[in-house]
Amino acid sequence: MASFEGLAREELMQKVVELQQGLSELSLKVDTVKGENNQLREENGVLKDYLNNLMAKVGKMSNLGTTAPSRVMIQHNPDGAQSVRVNDHIGELTAPARSE
Repeated sequence: MASFEGLAREELMQKVVELQQGLSELSLKVDTVKGENNQLREENGVLKDYLNNLMAKVGKMSNLGTTAPSRVMIQHNPDGAQSVRVNDHIGELTAPARSE
């Protein structure tokens, strides 16, 4: 901790102002990080829901083969897959169509 003994009144006032400015900058940084953290938590929730829904859909599928379908099959038979843009950070996800 800095020692302020022996400083003139004006020097003390200047130090106080500098420390207040530093505290203000740190508070802004904390608020920014809190906002980013909240955004990431929300995105994680979206991804968790997406994965849970996807796993539930896969669990209901029968006749799952051990080889991936050919590119031609995917293009001609997308099985109702939908592309959804979540946001700029996560990007686009392809979700299977829901069975009604």
